[in-house]
Amino acid sequence: MTCLVATNAERAAQNWRVVSFALSNLFLTTHRAYSAGGLQFSPVELQICLTVAVANVQKLMRERVVPLDLSATQVLPREWVVPISRNAIASATGLPRETVRRHVEKLIERGLLIEDPRGGVTPPPGMIEKFGLVGTLEPMLTEFARTASQLIRLGVLEVKTD
Repeated sequence: MTCLVATNAERAAQNWRVVSFALSNLFLTTHRAYSAGGLQFSPVELQICLTVAVANVQKLMRERVVPLDLSATQVLPREWVVPISRNAIASATGLPRETVRRHVEKLIERGLLIEDPRGGVTPPPGMIEKFGLVGTLEPMLTEFARTASQLIRLGVLEVKTD
């Protein structure tokens, strides 16, 4: 059996305040989880780091099945890592290019991003273990599940099976 989760735009509009609260709270939970691990991120820095992290695993995530040896915290082989330029970060986040440039330079100085020889930036290899990020997953996933359940109850999200 396959499940598909879809949005119901009409129900979302009817529950705008609740949906907005739930999604904003999800971001705040993510910010708290990363900051609790000892990494002090401003919200802008977190947005940049998450954008870089998402860009860097996009090649792997396009695979129909993620290889088991690459699905946990193992360091990704460099051929799977996709660097992202500062301009692409600005486009993806909507932040001004100069703001992105300044924050990326600070994140590089702190060792949270590295320049990639192919151009752009990536997280440093082994960042999950090095910065103790394993513990960030559970609180974010718990909040995600609570948010999804609430939105399903409201009919904003619909679970369809075949």
